[in-house]
Amino acid sequence: MNMDTIVFGTYTLQHLLIAGSAAVGLLIIMGIVKSIFKKEKVNPHIQTARCSSCGWQGQVSRYAGRCPKCNEPLGEQKVKKIK
Repeated sequence: MNMDTIVFGTYTLQHLLIAGSAAVGLLIIMGIVKSIFKKEKVNPHIQTARCSSCGWQGQVSRYAGRCPKCNEPLGEQKVKKIK
């Protein structure tokens, strides 16, 4: 197939391939820029905490957080206790 083949009006196959590859390249660059500036979603049910007993640190539940190493209560403990 010849690149000088007229596809539509005065546009040749070469013009269409150049425009198509530029569009694909632009989409790829936009995706990379978007991923660089994307904010990390904050989970409202998890918080970071550090255990004062054993020194473990990580993410625990905001409602009933406990240290996975020594089972000490951590964080806000927003759960309501039923008596």
